Amino acid sequence: MKKLLTMLLVLVVLSAGCLGGGSNNATTEGGNTGTPVHTTSTQVSTTSPKKESSINPLKALEMIKQYTYEENATAELDIEMKTGNITQETNVSLVVYERGYVDLEGKRARIETRTTTLPDNVTLNTTWVIIGQKVYVEDFGNVTVENDTSFWKINPVSLARELLGLKPVGNYTENGTLVLTYSVPGELIIPLAELYFTTPDMNTTVTDATAELYFTKKGFIGMRLTYEIVATTTTAGLGGGNQR
Repeated sequence: MKKLLTMLLVLVVLSAGCLGGGSNNATTEGGNTGTPVHTTSTQVSTTSPKKESSINPLKALEMIKQYTYEENATAELDIEMKTGNITQETNVSLVVYERGYVDLEGKRARIETRTTTLPDNVTLNTTWVIIGQKVYVEDFGNVTVENDTSFWKINPVSLARELLGLKPVGNYTENGTLVLTYSVPGELIIPLAELYFTTPDMNTTVTDATAELYFTKKGFIGMRLTYEIVATTTTAGLGGGNQR
């Protein structure tokens, strides 16, 4: 069983606003949100790639059948909610830690996520148990069940396999680690956003998505993913009208 250390830095969307990642500003239009999001992405120094390498990324990923992983994410959220002539602004930070076990052949997975909201310091623990196309979600002591197969496309190893089919925009070796950098099509990230942060009924777009895959002679050791996402929605007001 393979153990991976995966860093996921995402731009999260909540029903009341959007959460940012990356160096550009994102502005929502319509719905409940409208504040630009300001965050900074990490820059990685590069060196010239070696002409020959004993590291075989495709083989390394094909060999992984079962694995565990750890995932960390931080994000800054500027929320602006407009109801008629009234505007409310809120600044929130999210710190997310996730660990999971994935059996790709048996189509079984167990994911545990801890999300802490600052400055309120409120923590939410969520557990996903995925068996085939069934997703069991436990939070606040309640369990919900739904049909969803998207996890088998956007879990760390499956997503990395998909990215290997693209042409990398960067390829270098540093301290024995091969780093492949990709510009990621937004449609590959939308299922990830919908599984964790948005819902299919939202108008969701993803931009500026990039990924770095890390390999050593021991195999695939992790991923860094950054993207910006904007989701808009309109909710019914107290009087039955729409809030925008």
